[in-house]
Order: sequence, then structure tokens, then C-alpha cells
Amino acid sequence: MRLAFLSIGRHIHTERWIRWFADQGHDCHLLTVQPGEVAGVTVHDIRRGTGPKPLRYAASLFAVRALLRDLRPDLLNTHFLTGYGYWGRFSGFHPNVLTVWGDDVYVTPFESGLKNRLARAALRGCDALTGDSADILAVAATLGADPARSFRVLWGVDFDVFRPGGESDWRAARGFAPTDLVFFSPRSYTQPYYNIDVVIAAAARVAAAEPRARFLFSGYEGDPAPFAAMVRQAGLEGRAVVAGRLPHAEFATALRACDAFISVPSVDATAVSLLEAMSTGLPVIVSGLASACEWVRDGASGLVVPPRDVDALTAAMHRLAGDETLRCDLGAGALAVARRHAGFAGNMRVVDAVFAHLLAGTPLPAQASLATLRKPGADAP
Repeated sequence: MRLAFLSIGRHIHTERWIRWFADQGHDCHLLTVQPGEVAGVTVHDIRRGTGPKPLRYAASLFAVRALLRDLRPDLLNTHFLTGYGYWGRFSGFHPNVLTVWGDDVYVTPFESGLKNRLARAALRGCDALTGDSADILAVAATLGADPARSFRVLWGVDFDVFRPGGESDWRAARGFAPTDLVFFSPRSYTQPYYNIDVVIAAAARVAAAEPRARFLFSGYEGDPAPFAAMVRQAGLEGRAVVAGRLPHAEFATALRACDAFISVPSVDATAVSLLEAMSTGLPVIVSGLASACEWVRDGASGLVVPPRDVDALTAAMHRLAGDETLRCDLGAGALAVARRHAGFAGNMRVVDAVFAHLLAGTPLPAQASLATLRKPGADAP
């Protein structure tokens, strides 16, 4: 089967998703404006034109149409509603499965009337929709997506990589002692809604009362320098490490080296880093977004706080710092949830089933029917 993908290049979500299909023996082609090598995948650069963005978008649309005409794929999988979703819709190609990511649904369609109309056109025009939480699919439905053709598919976790265990050498290399309590905040440095400033403010309060508390910040994109300055201004120099992007395998090591995980954005879909942290058995603190609360139940598989609430986050961090039994219990609860729902292979089989039904021209079954394709135990230890 020949598959075409319109997606963000040089991004781990894109690469893992497409390589899964390539590993099944399919002929996979990535059309992107961020070209870069992907093993087993043919990558096509669709950057065209110069001048204002609308003109470049139009030129790239003609490139997309031409490539699809030449490649004649069996199916197009378009990732990210903004930009790529528009190209997928106006390419006229079918079947087209649209995969939404996060702020492309939660934020961008509400920035202007034009972006709202484009989002609605892309969501109405796709043959099926996948997203990584029931919440993001519900928001997409308010913009015109058909709930009967919408499927929750997590980005998924590789349990061979993200598993419980200690990493004393990595921990020591970052200056953390065995007796330290290390809180890890690994969100992007690019968007204010990830609320890293709130985490730093709460960390300063926790550090003042808990001498063992230490903090690790990393970002998979953006400049860490402003946040390093913020850490210094908060008096956390010597108590916090501000890192840039960690390679995916090293990110798993970092999770195992830490004692707790923090992710408290104001806007988000299901963060894959949250599922990865849960898969390592870490106790997690999350903001009370619907997408996070699908996986984290307060007091059972993590602690839930309101977004941008420094007092609540400080209290939650104090609870974890002062109660080893609670840390262990929450970590075990998180691990059980992740093992039950977050396996990469099981989630990709759902996508594969959606593709197969579209190509066969058979009705798409309900989400519950597709979920049975996750073979019992396939993603369990």
C-alpha cells in the first residue's frame, strides 16, 4: 500500500507515526515544509514561492496537488489542522484522514474569522479524524467534525524504552545527590500557556521549605535562556538545572532519574510526555484540563491542580516531597493506567484499522469496536 502523509517534518511525533507504517512494509511518502531524513520514508519538500505567507501557502498547495497526482497514493493522512490541514482539504484528495495535535484545535481556529472558516472546512472535509483525547475530539466536533468518524488515538509509548528504574549515573552527572528530591518539568519553551513561570515560582517556595528539593527543566523546542534567567531571579541557582532539548532516549533516562513530574499548561491535548512519565512509574502533577484528567485521577494516579495556581502547585509539590508512600502509590497508579491505555503499537493498530475500512469502502466501526484491535496483553509487561 502506498501512503502519503502531510505533516510537520523533523518532529518525533511525525517520525514515529510514519515509521510504524513503513515498518509494516508500506510505501510511505512525507510531504512537508520541514524536510529531513526519515528512515524508510521518501520525503518531499513542498516549500514553494516567495513573498507573503498567503502566496507561499498557495504555491505549496499546487505542489501538494502535483505530488499527489504523481504519487497516486491509496490514502492521505494529514497531520495538524493548521496549514497542513488546509492543504489536505484543498488538495481534493480522498480518502483523507486528519490527525489533530493540540493548539491547532484549541487555539488557532479562534484567533480570527478566516482561521475558523479554514479549520471548519478541513474538519468537515476529512473522511476520518483522529486525536489524542476525547476532549480534543469534542472541541473538533464543535467546529464541524463528525463525531461518528472521530477516533481517540494516543501518540503512544514504547514500553521497552519508558519503564520504571533508577538512573543514578545520569542523576549524579547533573549534580543531583541520591537524597535529593528532583521535580522534572519538561515542556516547550515556546508558548506561554505551558506555564513554566508558574512552576519556577512554586519551585522557589518549595525550595525555601524543603532543603532536599531540586528541579530539572527541559524544553523540546525554544530558547531556554529566558527561563534560566528566571530561575536565577527566583534564587534557585544551584538548586535547578535548565536544559534544552533532550534526545528521546535520554528523555526516558531523565524521567527515571527524577522523583516527580510536573505538567501544568493552560491549554493542551494529551501530552505524550505525561504518558511517558506515567509509564516510568513517576508520580505526576498535572493541571485540571479535561485532556489530562482522562488519564490522571487526583489522589489515585497523580495530583491535579488548577492552571496558573502557584499556591495549589506549591501545596502539591510539598505533599509529594513530604510523603514517600504517597509518591510510590501515585507512581504505581500512574503506571497501571499507562500500561492499560498508552501502548504505541496498540494505538497504531487503531489507525491501521481506520485506514483499512476507508480503503475497503466499509463503514467505520465505533471507537469501542476499533479498541478491540488492541490485543489483550500486547502492550502489557
